[in-house]
Amino acid sequence: MTLLHRATAKKSNTSATSSTLRQALGRHLAIVAGASLALLSGCAVIVAPDHDGNMKMRHVGGKTKFECRQSGSGECHYALYTSQCKTSESNSGKPATTCTHQIVEQFKLSEGQTREFSDLPSGYKQCMKTSQAPEVPNCN
Repeated sequence: MTLLHRATAKKSNTSATSSTLRQALGRHLAIVAGASLALLSGCAVIVAPDHDGNMKMRHVGGKTKFECRQSGSGECHYALYTSQCKTSESNSGKPATTCTHQIVEQFKLSEGQTREFSDLPSGYKQCMKTSQAPEVPNCN
């Protein structure tokens, strides 16, 4: 291999490594940004590792830990729910979607308290308010 070929091969390996690092940094920044937004809201959702140490955010077979870090009222009110939506044709001939929401868990935590779940249904949604129990599904 000539000197020029070696330099080109080395440059392409460096580019691939640089691209991989940029992708990893982008994912890390997205996680940090999401965590920062959760902290700014007063209450945060923290995903605890599974029994095998997996740190991926999973709701099926994993553990989800809710923690009330800081709240003006001293409490964080949560509603965890699922939604089932059905689209059908309305009287006007246009599609109309109707959703039914089922509350899975509704609870309140004082500042510093945590609560952990290991059996939340797949695709659950959440609402949180610091002043009172949130109304599902609009989180008002």
